[in-house]
Amino acid sequence: ILLDINMPNANGYSVCQFLRNSPVFEKTPIIILTGQDTNIDRARAKLVGATDFLAKPPEAKILLSLIEKYLS
Repeated sequence: ILLDINMPNANGYSVCQFLRNSPVFEKTPIIILTGQDTNIDRARAKLVGATDFLAKPPEAKILLSLIEKYLS
C-alpha cells in the first residue's frame, strides 16, 4: 500500500494504524509516500506501523526497488 499522510478526508497516520490493527492488513507492506519529510514524520510513521517511508517526488528507481523489495 502506498499511503499519503495528507488526504482530503483522512489522516494518513490514522489510516495506517487502522490498517495495522486489522488482521487482514497486519502483514501488508505500507509505504508512506508524502511531501512531509521531517524526522518527526518518519518517526510517527514507524510508530503507527508503516513499513517504509518515501518522500515526494520519489525517484522512479527508488520507488520500484522498494515495491520489489516488499513484493518478494
